[in-house]
Amino acid sequence: MRIGILSRGKENYSVKRLHKAANRMGHVVTLMDPFDCYLHIGCKGHAIYHRRRPVNNLDVVIPRLGAATARYGLAVIEHFEWVGVPLVNSARAIDDARNKFRSLRILASHDIPVPPTFTIGSTEFLEQSVRRTGNYPFIAKPFEGTQGKGIMLLDTPRSLSSTIGAMCDLYRDYIIQPFIEEAKGRDIRALVIGGELICAMQRIARGSEFRANIHRGAVGIMIELKTEYAEIALKAAAAMQLGISGVDILATQKGPVVIEVNPSPGFEGLEAATGMDIARKMIKYAVACARAEKSC
Repeated sequence: MRIGILSRGKENYSVKRLHKAANRMGHVVTLMDPFDCYLHIGCKGHAIYHRRRPVNNLDVVIPRLGAATARYGLAVIEHFEWVGVPLVNSARAIDDARNKFRSLRILASHDIPVPPTFTIGSTEFLEQSVRRTGNYPFIAKPFEGTQGKGIMLLDTPRSLSSTIGAMCDLYRDYIIQPFIEEAKGRDIRALVIGGELICAMQRIARGSEFRANIHRGAVGIMIELKTEYAEIALKAAAAMQLGISGVDILATQKGPVVIEVNPSPGFEGLEAATGMDIARKMIKYAVACARAEKSC
């Protein structure tokens, strides 16, 4: 089978593992940098080229988009959909999941617990929104971002006002949430593939770091999710309509709270923590999408 992997990170652990797993299973892999893809409408020849080779004859595509490639990468994914190439995650689902505010709105509309959250276009009514949302300190996160980048912990009205004011002046969109002290430096990453909970780990930050991202030095420990947490993870993946996703959950005194659903979850930490061949499971799912001849 001809499998395309769309990513800029040829040396990224997850991309290398997917490539290797697909080759071992007898598939032919085309590794594509989205910025090396050329899209055509109503022109001679093919609709999609990667460098000089047409690629709209692939059987399935696995998108692995980072923040830097999200906009143009989505255009490439949409073009694959347009010519009928199946994808493990659709362009719309990826776009919804990457937008933190929109994704929380979708989750909340499916009665999935999420943190109290607001966004704002100026600081004029900032304190009014704060009073309706929670107590200091607050976490500010960019609408789109990965690996904990751009996240700020703000513990006073002055620091929140000056930071959000600067972001508004720069036309940067941020969401603002109360910092959940009881979950400081800890969260749960659950991997869902094709509507099945594959595995989960608890991520624990090192030292004084409040972000539990593996890329920021956190350690991962394999865990077996309680029924309530497993159900929430499956429900969140389904609500976001993602075939492959990493569901990030906080354990609070009131129960599980979903903070994010990642459409391109890295799995180095998961493979290390669980010993599972996650790359193979993802390739098997991609093949199932191809055989169904539709995006999953």
